[in-house]
Amino acid sequence: PAERSNMAHQLPEGTLLQNRYLIGCVLGQGGFGITYVGVDTRLGRRVAIKEFFPQASVNRHVTNGLQVTENSAGDGAFGTGLLRFLDEARTLVMFDDDPNIVNVQDHFEENGTAYIVMEYLEGESLKSLLDRRGPLPFAQVFDMLRPVMRALAGLHAKGLIHRDISPSNLMLLHSGQVKLLDFGAAREMTPEGENSLSVVLKPGYAPEEQYMTRSAQGPWSDV
Repeated sequence: PAERSNMAHQLPEGTLLQNRYLIGCVLGQGGFGITYVGVDTRLGRRVAIKEFFPQASVNRHVTNGLQVTENSAGDGAFGTGLLRFLDEARTLVMFDDDPNIVNVQDHFEENGTAYIVMEYLEGESLKSLLDRRGPLPFAQVFDMLRPVMRALAGLHAKGLIHRDISPSNLMLLHSGQVKLLDFGAAREMTPEGENSLSVVLKPGYAPEEQYMTRSAQGPWSDV
């Protein structure tokens, strides 16, 4: 329908990626990516497709094969960001058997950028639920987050931290199951002073150490 047509800088509905994934309407867009609903034409099932698209620093040439190129505001950081985006896919693949972490089915480079193909989740984010219903009782929240805590324990056991736990990254499915999303900020744990970490945070949900570039970040940071 015309009212659901994608914007000019987004992939047009009907675009075919890898001769397999059919792009539909946009589900959401953040500072570094666009997520589309799609169809895996080989398996005949709906998927979610995340495209690396740091909007402030790139252009898409729709008349030139949908290519994404870095603009003058990009300052050469696009390549580094692209590698980190692909790292996110590789991190998620490590947890494809965890029922409380979104499942990645494929990842690839095309159109001068990269894509992650994930399972399509029917439900709403915890942020959407809070916006709609207001604060939730502690017991209800604890029941929802208990399986997420187990998923994080598995993540931490592999020496990784998520660094972006917030209501917008927790999806509550119609079945009542909760899935952890968006591993774009995930990094290996670092002893204090060993590395300079990028400042990645959501105000109101980030611990003190995430406001500093040199700090001890570990499992406690996700808690």
